[in-house]
Amino acid sequence: MARPLISAKAPERTEEIQHSISVRASMIEVFEALTVPRIIDEWGGGPSRFQARTNGKWSLWDGEMSGTVKDVEFPRRLIYTLREEYWDDGILDSLVSFTLEEIPRGTLLILEHTGLPSRKIREIHNEGWCEYFLGPLKSYLER
Repeated sequence: MARPLISAKAPERTEEIQHSISVRASMIEVFEALTVPRIIDEWGGGPSRFQARTNGKWSLWDGEMSGTVKDVEFPRRLIYTLREEYWDDGILDSLVSFTLEEIPRGTLLILEHTGLPSRKIREIHNEGWCEYFLGPLKSYLER
């Protein structure tokens, strides 16, 4: 089913999402699962592309989502822009930040997604992060 085209002008304020999950895997394993295309394809259903370097390009699900890597601090932090292929040109890229912290028996993965232009887009992404990204990532790493 095709998603409806969502359009927005420059927002007066932006929406954000925050999630954190604990994963029974090392920080290196979690970081690689976020940045290595072969691994992303295994848990995320692929196809993906990821250049884990500043100004590198990335995309998930055959270009459904894409962006540019803004900062990489292996294995502690990853920041990239994100936009959906169905977003109108008037919608600015949002910003995704992953912070990884070592905890007993694993890694705490903290996700912050900022710059979402509307409550509707925030709701779509909040559900998507849980159902299609964080949940499958955790299941894959803890298998």
